[in-house]
Amino acid sequence: MYILKNEFIWITLILVGLFFSSATPYSEQSIVSPLERFEWGWVEPALENVEFEYAGSPVSLEAKGTVGIIEFLIRKTAHFTIFFILGALFVKAVARARLHPGLTLLFAWALATTVGVYDEFHQSLTPERTPLVQDVVLDSIGALCGVLLVGGLYLATRRKRRPRSGYVMTR
Repeated sequence: MYILKNEFIWITLILVGLFFSSATPYSEQSIVSPLERFEWGWVEPALENVEFEYAGSPVSLEAKGTVGIIEFLIRKTAHFTIFFILGALFVKAVARARLHPGLTLLFAWALATTVGVYDEFHQSLTPERTPLVQDVVLDSIGALCGVLLVGGLYLATRRKRRPRSGYVMTR
């Protein structure tokens, strides 16, 4: 059971997964074909009003089509979610150094953001992949949310459980 609680194992698995994902050309990991097997007409009314630019390209029903927008949203949600988890795990790992809680959160966020930068750099070396600053920002925001929400909660509960050191007055 300790293996499931060890954050270093989970961090390693995520980093290995990111490495292989970044090394895979887009055509080999595209989920457009599986998504095309489903009927998406029911979601089109909700997607009609979606219109914005991401990395200089329009994201809209007209520009990408229903399946294209759904794939885009799945991919960007995956970026956010993976780095949310990674940020929270880095808090637990960095907390072992017993730094000030603020420094622990800052360092964990910086580590996760650095992983995002290297992940995008690694994508630049892969055919059919484009490194995007916007993806690094999205990764960093996901990591920040994980660090603040989950990591902050972890540090708050950990501080309450820690026995006090020093002089304790007896009654």
